[in-house]
Amino acid sequence: MATFRTPRGYSVNRPAYQELSAGVRPEASTVPMEAWTGLLPVRIDEIHHDPIVLDAGTIVGIASGGFAAGKLFPAHSVTGGSQLSGTAHADGASWGLPTTNQVDTAANVTAGPVLPLGVVYQPIYSFMLNTQFVNYKRNENVGIVTDYLIQVPATTVEEHLIKPGELVTCALGGTHIAPAANMYGSLAATDQPMGRYQKWDGTAATMQYVVGRCFNVLTLGTTASAVGTKLSADLSAFSISTAAAAEFKGLAKVQTVPGLGLAGSGTEGIPAWLQAAESDGTDYKALTILIRL
Repeated sequence: MATFRTPRGYSVNRPAYQELSAGVRPEASTVPMEAWTGLLPVRIDEIHHDPIVLDAGTIVGIASGGFAAGKLFPAHSVTGGSQLSGTAHADGASWGLPTTNQVDTAANVTAGPVLPLGVVYQPIYSFMLNTQFVNYKRNENVGIVTDYLIQVPATTVEEHLIKPGELVTCALGGTHIAPAANMYGSLAATDQPMGRYQKWDGTAATMQYVVGRCFNVLTLGTTASAVGTKLSADLSAFSISTAAAAEFKGLAKVQTVPGLGLAGSGTEGIPAWLQAAESDGTDYKALTILIRL
């Protein structure tokens, strides 16, 4: 089978997030919100070689203390001496970020849990760039949505378990598809940072982490590929489900150039924002969630 080469940074760069209805985008103060400068990259903007530390669809809150006091941080429920960890990038020094993996306690980093306030709707670049370079600023502000119907691909074990109608919380430090919980930065293919989704466990103690309700679950297709395989890497063996084909009717008939990730014939009719879905060993899913905070 012929292979295709895509110049670095010129494949489709579409966040794994889609807004389906209008809502509210509040600001915490007249001073623009910023993300903590210590966040490590979750992916890299390859054209500019800049680190993205909060991707669209991440649930965030404001740290009440610690190193990240007053800054946006992925929402989590980690307390006291339990650890938060981040996977560094080899080029971290070029951005003023660490080049070694970071491990510290929740008490030191955020002074305990970070309660959810909303969901970021665009990729957020490291604010360390502002500190490192006097002529460089990628984000003027960090916006969040608090009342929106959104769609995201299921990328963790917890997300695959969510069913329509269930209340949804931020991830509460459980086991991800790749067993790397409590991470605030990762570039490994199957790792996901904090700020992802899971169904509410029904206890009063976790009610404060509820962010909304699952509106619908769409099975994109079945697979025999290993747990954690990304849909974008499985398109040659992937077969779109009847439900997904009806949802994205006719998209597979749009002829697209192979190798670029453009939604159409080259992606079996799956939109670009859902190609980051990860297999649970059986299928790929998309979650439609009503965010209401």
